Amino acid sequence: MSDEGATETDAASARAFRLLPSERLLWVGRPVLGVPRQLGYVVTLLAGGSIATSALLFAALLRVSDLPGIQACATVALYALVFVVGAVLVPRYTLDPCEFAVSNRRVLWRRGASVRSIDRSAITFARIRWHRASRGIGTLELIRAVPFGPLMRQERIVLHDLRGPDVVLGLVRGVERAPHDEDDPRLVEMLDPDEKVLWGAGPAGWLLGWRDLATAALGLVVLGIGVRYGFVTFGALGALEEVGLPVGSEIWSLFFGAILVTFALVLTVGSGLVWWGTVRARAEGRDTEYLVTDRRVLIRRGLTELSLDRSRIFDVAELRTLGGRKHVFFILDGPEGRALGDSGALTGLLPARDLVPPVLYDLDEVASLRALFGREERESLA
Repeated sequence: MSDEGATETDAASARAFRLLPSERLLWVGRPVLGVPRQLGYVVTLLAGGSIATSALLFAALLRVSDLPGIQACATVALYALVFVVGAVLVPRYTLDPCEFAVSNRRVLWRRGASVRSIDRSAITFARIRWHRASRGIGTLELIRAVPFGPLMRQERIVLHDLRGPDVVLGLVRGVERAPHDEDDPRLVEMLDPDEKVLWGAGPAGWLLGWRDLATAALGLVVLGIGVRYGFVTFGALGALEEVGLPVGSEIWSLFFGAILVTFALVLTVGSGLVWWGTVRARAEGRDTEYLVTDRRVLIRRGLTELSLDRSRIFDVAELRTLGGRKHVFFILDGPEGRALGDSGALTGLLPARDLVPPVLYDLDEVASLRALFGREERESLA
């Protein structure tokens, strides 16, 4: 492209993102199209499709049996189908058309005529969620510390499905870095070229939080409901066979198909919840690491990484667990805000570990960590 064409493109982007007169663009990007959706999205579609299939089979069964209730089952099937179709189409119109930009002052997000931005100097921490299947692609989430209490609010920008989100984060931080060439890089490989590691650790113990245990318990309840449902419905099917309903007949096939789909859905949901709250939670806990460098606090859990500038840390709070270990919370502050974000330290419920908040869970020893965040250390980083 000629210099004149490039200049016209930059001018068009500046108008589209409504840049201030003193701003200049450093980077403009878009989400990578055709990337598989996240696992939760796929599971939701499968669940909606299963509900629609089961409702349609029950409606057909009532129709051939000349029983009431056909309209209710058909309505449920229609709602489920509309939900599935909407879930497929909505991301194409809400996520795919987005554009992102980084200027010398702000990070900007645009879709159509809507533009949102956050000052680069106000960003407290960032998360990168790497895609489970697409190499080098991930979602970059930039968050500003929020106060706790009645003034609590949230300010964040999400740049989804980026190629090289770590490179974009480096640009936002003012650090030049090359993209990694591995599917699963270790946290130490994500450091800046001249960044020094001062402390490192990982969680200990059972690696399960109360949310994980609650999820597993809910899964057991759902499994119990599924087993009870299967016992009753398949028992009813057997009773119908005993009174003369031919095996393989139209009514028998519809009844069997409807209860089989529902039974499989309930058991799958229950088993998935149990797996999520136990096996997956422990695997994610084993794949968790914490680093403190001369510049940042870095947390990695599975495919999610958190980067927190040490100059944004106002203080450190501890919470002792039942096993004698400690959770460490970083009390965050932003420039000109003077409104602290407690990271969940002053709430009754711990934040979810899968969100990867600025919290170090289940540490055996925290004295050396606290020494890195004393008053003198904070003043030197300010």
